[in-house]
Amino acid sequence: MVFMKRLSLALALALAVQAAEQSLSLKVEGWHSKGDVYKTESAVQKVKGVVRVSSDLEAKTITVVFDDASANPALIQKAISGAGYVSHR
Repeated sequence: MVFMKRLSLALALALAVQAAEQSLSLKVEGWHSKGDVYKTESAVQKVKGVVRVSSDLEAKTITVVFDDASANPALIQKAISGAGYVSHR
């Protein structure tokens, strides 16, 4: 029993060490107003693992910080697409 607890703890620590925050910056096509930015940010924030989202309407860019154990660039871009916009690096 003690061995299993130690093994579980060791595995949990190993997984925690492997997970890391990543940053992704994308250009977004179709933004014309703060409402477009808000709609996009809201969609991206719903992606599990997203930590932080910031945008620049003038530059038409969005920067997303996410936990790479839960989220990835494809999921983030899918959320942007679902909000009605096209994104690319």
